[in-house]
Amino acid sequence: MPKYDWSGSAILQNAVIEHKRVVIGHPGEYIPTDLREWVTSPDSKVIREALDAMEDLPRRKEPGTFDGRAREVWKFVAGHVQYVYDVESVKEVDFWQFPAETLKLGKGDCEDCAFLLASLLIASGVSPFCVRVVFGRVSSSAYKPGGHAWPIYKDETGIWRILEATLSPKNIPEKWPAADDVAKRGADPCYKPDLCANRNHVWAIGVEETIDVDAFLAKRMKRETSFPSDKVYAALKKRGS
Repeated sequence: MPKYDWSGSAILQNAVIEHKRVVIGHPGEYIPTDLREWVTSPDSKVIREALDAMEDLPRRKEPGTFDGRAREVWKFVAGHVQYVYDVESVKEVDFWQFPAETLKLGKGDCEDCAFLLASLLIASGVSPFCVRVVFGRVSSSAYKPGGHAWPIYKDETGIWRILEATLSPKNIPEKWPAADDVAKRGADPCYKPDLCANRNHVWAIGVEETIDVDAFLAKRMKRETSFPSDKVYAALKKRGS
């Protein structure tokens, strides 16, 4: 029986993040931002232009084409965005980039990559109810446990899959790991979700339903860790299904 409800077990009413963006030219003046805004609107011209550049992206709506879109979007993010550890360069706060910024810079940390991948998936025609950005923790024998963010996608068979957004193209597996499999006790690496979000809602998964989202994320980022995504995720290739 699945351990987690990856769709979200309870909608959280307070989705405001207080300390992820500052007013330009005013260091220390933070802009309250709704967490859902980080998944960019599918009407964004910037996002649509990125999709238009994907030559192999399926354009029809037939069986198999939605999983095909997910694979092409995943490959695009892996090939165009370099994973960098944000906290090493921004000591005061974990600075989140909007998807258009991540596209422009060609680099970002786990949240930046996850928001971009989710935004592209939804804009490609995948239902937003089949896409989430998950916030939680990852532990492994290869690195220190810490906070992480990753996209999940409900495939055409109804299984939630982890599309780790910090990978390089060579490590995207042919068989995608099921979210339930990598959240089991003893899994290495082991993904433990707490919150998930898309453009519509923010949900609790493994925490109390009245959680303060901003306080939770602020605490989580204090124990974020940089981890060798490619090295670790290679192990998941063998466990895809």
